[in-house]
Amino acid sequence: MTDILILTASFGMGHISVSKALKEQIESENKNAEIVISDILEIVNPKIKNFSSKMYSELTENYPGVYNAFYDIKVNYKNNIIDSVFCNLCYKKLYEYILVKKPRVIISTFPLCSCIVSKIKEEYNVKINLITVITDVVDSWEWIYEETNMYLVPTKEIKNRLISKGVSRDIIIVTGIPVTKEFINTSFYVKNKNSILVILSGIDNISKNVLNELDKNSNIKIKIVTGRNKKLFEKLSDRVFTNIEVYGYVNNLNQMMDESLLIVTKPGGVTIFEAINKELPLIVLNSNIGQEKGNVEFIKQTKIGIVINDLSSLPYIIDYYINNPGIINYYYKNIRKIKKTLNYKNFSGSVINEVIQV
Repeated sequence: MTDILILTASFGMGHISVSKALKEQIESENKNAEIVISDILEIVNPKIKNFSSKMYSELTENYPGVYNAFYDIKVNYKNNIIDSVFCNLCYKKLYEYILVKKPRVIISTFPLCSCIVSKIKEEYNVKINLITVITDVVDSWEWIYEETNMYLVPTKEIKNRLISKGVSRDIIIVTGIPVTKEFINTSFYVKNKNSILVILSGIDNISKNVLNELDKNSNIKIKIVTGRNKKLFEKLSDRVFTNIEVYGYVNNLNQMMDESLLIVTKPGGVTIFEAINKELPLIVLNSNIGQEKGNVEFIKQTKIGIVINDLSSLPYIIDYYINNPGIINYYYKNIRKIKKTLNYKNFSGSVINEVIQV
């Protein structure tokens, strides 16, 4: 018997990262709990997993208009036709898997998982608790199902929006987007932060002019992380820089954040909340991709950083901030306000344990 089954999907890394963070946090409170993380695509049809992931990347990177057309349907319509079709195709397979695993509770970090589990609960009269963890700063209908027992949401604003959609306030907990412990606990305190962290994972190119301007700034070190983008890493590694350090995939991103004054990144929900926990102001590249638009609006409204349309202005913005530290301190204050509303450290003990009673 499995105590907790965490269902996720390999569309980007955010949902998987949140799943790992949840597992880690629950295990810190329940060392004997048996927790399994499973990819919904592996369960229902392993053959389509790679195809689906590639299709997601292709649409978001090259055909955002098509992706957004589908996303808008799922955002704006309760029990939308897209998820209903997938749900009807998949729910029997997942039900068979649940019968084998016999979990006491299911945690969903991907909207389709919530949809399918809700269908199973309704169709087979299964008595199992479903906890849905919203992994972007959104209130989309694709996350909301009547068979859900609890929602973990990023912000108070999202909680209020869910309440306005008919969700009981008693089953909504503001946790932020869960992150792993190395982003919650600062490993060491750096008094004089001496670098700007630029994460270019998922970005195909950065112009020579931008790189040249960044390299001229001798006041601060620029650390560029290309992540799994090997092509960009090789391209940048071939160049000789004075003030720029280039990294590929790194395992010490948390430590690099500790040493940084600012972070430049795409508006992924997990990365934003990693930065919030590290009290690291953001410079975020604007996005017109469905769920990322909600994250962009969150940054604008809370004033925890700024949003830029492209990288061409980055050298000048960094230079301006370095010469005007009061602005960075303003962002710090706003980030700390948000941190006070989050229940990161205690949610696994005070909320999930009461539900699953493992």
